[in-house]
Amino acid sequence: MMQQKCPNIPAVFAEADVFITGGTGFMGKVLIEKLLRSCPQIARVFVLMRAKRGKSLEDRLKLITDGVLFDMLKRENPEVLKKIQPIEGDCTMLKLGMSPDSMERMKDVQFVFHAAASVRFDDPLKDAILINTRSTREVLDWAKTLRKLRAVVHVSTTYCNPELMHVEEKIYPPKMDWREAIRLAEMFDNALLETVKEKLTQFAPNTYTYTKALAEQICYEYRNDIPLVVFRPSIVTNTETEPLMGWVDNFNGPIGLLLGCASGVVRTGLLDLEKRINCIPVDVSIKAIIVAAWKRATTDEQGTLPVYNSAAEPEKTINYGTMLYDGKVLFDRTPLSNMLWAPGGTTTSNKYCFYLVFFCCQLLPAIIVDTLLRVAGKVPFLLRLNRKIFDAQVSLRYFMNNEWVFKTENFKELEYTLTADDRKDFSTNYFVRGMMEYYESAILGGRRYLLKEPDENIAYALKKYKRLRVLNYTLKFALSFLIVYFIYNKYIV
Repeated sequence: MMQQKCPNIPAVFAEADVFITGGTGFMGKVLIEKLLRSCPQIARVFVLMRAKRGKSLEDRLKLITDGVLFDMLKRENPEVLKKIQPIEGDCTMLKLGMSPDSMERMKDVQFVFHAAASVRFDDPLKDAILINTRSTREVLDWAKTLRKLRAVVHVSTTYCNPELMHVEEKIYPPKMDWREAIRLAEMFDNALLETVKEKLTQFAPNTYTYTKALAEQICYEYRNDIPLVVFRPSIVTNTETEPLMGWVDNFNGPIGLLLGCASGVVRTGLLDLEKRINCIPVDVSIKAIIVAAWKRATTDEQGTLPVYNSAAEPEKTINYGTMLYDGKVLFDRTPLSNMLWAPGGTTTSNKYCFYLVFFCCQLLPAIIVDTLLRVAGKVPFLLRLNRKIFDAQVSLRYFMNNEWVFKTENFKELEYTLTADDRKDFSTNYFVRGMMEYYESAILGGRRYLLKEPDENIAYALKKYKRLRVLNYTLKFALSFLIVYFIYNKYIV
C-alpha cells in the first residue's frame, strides 16, 4: 500500500543523484529532459556515455542538449543543464567500463534507470548477450553497492516473450539460464555462437527480444537485494505533447514505414493489414517510468518485483491497413518535398509474393536509377537503400504478421497513484487529442525532425506531389497500353 501523505514526485527527486544508461538513445534523451524540467531540484544526473574517437564526452553531451528537444528547458531554466554529468563507460564491458573514480563520484546515487540496449534485431547473439543481458547484471551488481539507493528501473520490452500472444505483467519462466548465456558469450567468438544460435535461442525471432528476456530473469533473481522495477514499453513512437509535439530521432517503428511510403521508395510491405500495431508515445512512457520509480521509492515492498506493460489498450490500437490508409490521407495534406516518386504500392503477408513484388517494383527501378546516376557522374544510392529496406522488412516479418494483447493493470494504476499536483506534470493518459490527431503530429514530426523539412515548403511539396501523381498515372497507362497492344498483336491478330 502507498504511504499516507506521500511526498510528491519533485520532492522525492529533490537533492537526489540519478544514474542513467542509454541516455544518448531515444528514450534516454526524453528521460533526461523530463527529469530536469519537472524535477528542477534534482541534484546530479549522471549519464553513462561511450568515448568516441575525436569527440570528448562533453562534445557528445552538447550535441544532445543543443537539439530542439531541450529548447523549452533552455528557455525556462538553462542553468539546470549543468546538472548533467557524463560518465565514461561502455555497457558491453565488465563494471560498465567505469573507473573507480567515477564509481566514487556516484556513491550517493539514489535512482538508477537502465535503458541501454541494442534494439537491432540482427545483432550477433554474442553482442546482444553482452549489451542486453550482461550489462543488466553489471548495473545491478553496482547498484547493490549504493548506500542510498531507493529505486532501480530496468527498461525491457513487451515483446521479450514474443511467442506469447497474451502478455501479463509478470516475469515468465526462463528460456535459458542467464549465467550460462553470459558464460558462452564470454567464452566463444561470434562465428561459433552463430552456428548454434537457433538451438540456443529455441528459434527466437531475433536476438534482441531473446536477450531482453534473459535480462528480466536477472532482475527476478536480484529482487530481494535491491528495490527493482521492470518496465516494458511496447513500440515507442513520437512524443504526444511534451516538450514538443511529434518529436522523434529515429526511423524505427511505424513512422519509418510511413515516411518510406510517403517518399515513394517503399512500394511493397511484408505485413498483414488486419493485424493491429501497439504504439505508445515516448513522453507517456517516460512519465510512467518516473512515476514507477517514485512509487517504488515510497513503498515498502521488499522482495517484490513490480512489472509494468507500458502498452496501449486494444481500443487505442489500429491495424496496419488503417494506419497506411490514414497515413496516405495525412500525406495528401503534407507530402514530402524530397519524394522520389508518387506514393503507392501493395502489401502481402506471403513472403514469396513479397520477394517477387519487391524485385519488380523496388529492386529493378533502383538498379535503373542507380545506373542513370552513374552515367550522370553522381553517387548511386537507391540500391543500397533498398537493401536496407528489404532486410528491415524481413527482420520485422514476425512482428508485422502477428498481434499481441498486453495486460496493463499495473501500468494504468500508476495514473491513480498520482497526487493532483503531480497529475499536471506526470499524467500517463495518452492519445488525449485522438489517435488521428496524434498520428498527424507524428508524421509532421518525422517530416520536421528526421527529414529536416520545414513547414514552409509544404506548398511546394504539394505542387510536386500533384506533378508526380500525373506522371505516375501516365506511366501506368502507357505500360498498360503497351502490354495490351503486345498481347493483341501476338495472340489475337
